[in-house]
Amino acid sequence: MIVDVFSHHISAAVGKMMEKSRYYGPGKQYPYPTENADVRVRLGLMDKYGIDVQALSQTTPVLMGFNARDAAEICRVSNDDNYALCKAYPKRFVNICMMSLLDVKSAIRELERCIAGLDCRGVTLSSNQNGKGLDSQEYFPFYEKLVQHDLPILIHPAHWESYPLVDQEKGWRMMHVFGWPFDTTQAVWRLIMGGVFERFPNLKVVAHHMGAMIPYFVKRMESTFNRFFKDKLPKHLSAYYANIYGDTAVDGTVGAYPCGYAFFGPDRLMYGSDYPFGVEAGEAYIRVNLDGVRAMDIPAEAMEKILGGNARRLLKIK
Repeated sequence: MIVDVFSHHISAAVGKMMEKSRYYGPGKQYPYPTENADVRVRLGLMDKYGIDVQALSQTTPVLMGFNARDAAEICRVSNDDNYALCKAYPKRFVNICMMSLLDVKSAIRELERCIAGLDCRGVTLSSNQNGKGLDSQEYFPFYEKLVQHDLPILIHPAHWESYPLVDQEKGWRMMHVFGWPFDTTQAVWRLIMGGVFERFPNLKVVAHHMGAMIPYFVKRMESTFNRFFKDKLPKHLSAYYANIYGDTAVDGTVGAYPCGYAFFGPDRLMYGSDYPFGVEAGEAYIRVNLDGVRAMDIPAEAMEKILGGNARRLLKIK
């Protein structure tokens, strides 16, 4: 079985809501691919490439530019619309529900609603919450709920707008290309160094795009920890790697796959496409990420785990 652990679905209703933001819509920074809302196109591509199941998640940048109340409403509509697809095609889709932590009590209520009625298999969180780090203690009650229900977090990167040299419009989309992987990296670094994984040792986090910068800079991370922070946490930095998973959505960058495999190993790496983004209305990302995984010189058992076994275990897919 092949499972795409990081595939996005932006329903037509959510697409309209997004256009209220300064980021989305005709002539704005992020046109969104309308084909993704057509389930026939989606299923056709899944069948073409042998994808058995997609984990449907929202892309959290849809929340950029919205206040807590509007962000919560977008989450609610998105979660309902994703579940509608999962209910219509229960063997092809599972529901990853998006949460905004701008209002933590509201997020907990939405999480409880999704668990009770929307067959929630995990949650998507933005890598920062309007500039606030994921290690903020106000989020701990939310994490406690996730651990109670054994639900993973799928971290999706977002903007940080304080650095003009990576301005999205004047920096040739540098924020999108390099800023987003950085933001994913800082989110995971904060979850480790801020003691979140120490407090919640069973919390599982999927860091989008092959763990962003982490596999590439792991020895730099450890050197910094050993020099400056070795007494900050009760265990060594490397003890917390088991909490971190990665997906393969690196757009076909050949060297990234073995680099990610070296860090995550056969048990914490999962196929992910980032559909429907990229060229060819998203089809290219499905194809090149499959090709990248299959090109790795690894044992057949490890290949099976990455293509589907690990995601089935993490998301409880039968």
